[in-house]
Amino acid sequence: MQGIPEDAPNPLVDIHISIAASTWLLIWIRIGWRMKTVHPLLNGQTRFAHYSAKLLHYVLLAAIAVMLISGPTMVWTAGYPIEVFGWFAIPSPTGEITWVNEVAHQLHGSCADVIVIAFLIHVGSAFKHLMFNNDETFIRMLVAPKRNKSGSE
Repeated sequence: MQGIPEDAPNPLVDIHISIAASTWLLIWIRIGWRMKTVHPLLNGQTRFAHYSAKLLHYVLLAAIAVMLISGPTMVWTAGYPIEVFGWFAIPSPTGEITWVNEVAHQLHGSCADVIVIAFLIHVGSAFKHLMFNNDETFIRMLVAPKRNKSGSE
């Protein structure tokens, strides 16, 4: 999205905004759910690795949260409504505010870069667990562990 010129209408931008607006609440719920769950210390995992993984998750969540705020702010402070697939529009509560729009635009782009880098580190770490650690971490990402009636695994 960062390579698309701002001055020309582009259907990709409209689709991006529509998908983001239609999933906005679900993404906030997912962030809340992830913040509530624990990060288990795995067998054989060092404290450094544990805290590094935890930090990476929080960086991803924070960047996504900032994007969920800066995205609508960017559209609204440009003076536009948020159009959702042409079905309905959420009007701008602010009107055009150039300096806020510029800050929101910078934040949105920077957080996108952070998410790409953190995602690549996350995927690389997942494959490290699969190929080198030979532990259950990769499988736990795909299939949730079964819990007994007491709530433990």
